[in-house]
Amino acid sequence: MHIALCVKQVPDMTGPFSLTEEADSLAGLVPIANPADLAALALVRQTLPRGNATVTAVTVGGKATECVLRQCLSLGADEALRVWDDAFTESTLDGDTIARVLAAAISSLGIDLVVCGSRGLRGGSGYVGPAVAEYLDLAQVCSVSRLELLAGEHDLIVQRRLDRGDREIVACKLPALITVDDGAAETPYASFPDVLAAEQAQIPVVDLAALSIKAPAVLAGGRGKLLRYVPPRPRTKKVLAPDKSLSPLQQMQMAMGGGAAKKDSGIVEGTPKKVAAEIVRFLESNGFLSS
Repeated sequence: MHIALCVKQVPDMTGPFSLTEEADSLAGLVPIANPADLAALALVRQTLPRGNATVTAVTVGGKATECVLRQCLSLGADEALRVWDDAFTESTLDGDTIARVLAAAISSLGIDLVVCGSRGLRGGSGYVGPAVAEYLDLAQVCSVSRLELLAGEHDLIVQRRLDRGDREIVACKLPALITVDDGAAETPYASFPDVLAAEQAQIPVVDLAALSIKAPAVLAGGRGKLLRYVPPRPRTKKVLAPDKSLSPLQQMQMAMGGGAAKKDSGIVEGTPKKVAAEIVRFLESNGFLSS
């Protein structure tokens, strides 16, 4: 069985960063493998250990994206393939272009199952996976959290997470495409020998000509373009001026309650004689003491 794993490199949005002015890119963020893609690889390897299926990690990107492919090789992928062409630029590699190129690359491999993450780390649209399925004319199941392959049959049983904790069990024929949610499977730690082997592995690179694709055809069409990032306006901090006519306790309650002083407080203020008289009155009014 041959499985294609679609992977991508994303900036680590969990680290600290700030936007101080309008910009056309996010600089200074560390590139990492998309966590949902690694969860998809872990889920496949839990279901089909090495020897039962061949997993080929595929990505579209420049030389820098090879680190993502090598990470997949160290975590259980058997092969890797990088697609890149001199006609590509960051502005031309939108979701639809990537889906078209991935579909062509996967079609040349002879795949039984295509697996990819549901969404990117920075909250992508989740467009690429379903688009690849459409271009390859494959059955597709999205947001998968569990995977099962029936023995002796080319049937796939998957579990999908729905809203409010509901689950949906779906069966489909192979070949098919599934997208896997981040957290569906825990990514294991790679062993040191596997990391060394991945670093020494040769990763083939194919261009559009090798995939029988003409650059104008795949790059044509209207696409949205990111103009700039605009940081949000700073929020002014509201400062509540205490009401001097209130007691210190009421002023503190007003500050802690966001400006509203609580009534019917169970705290008594005053001299010891006044506090004792108030306690006696409370006990008598509630039947604890009899005159």
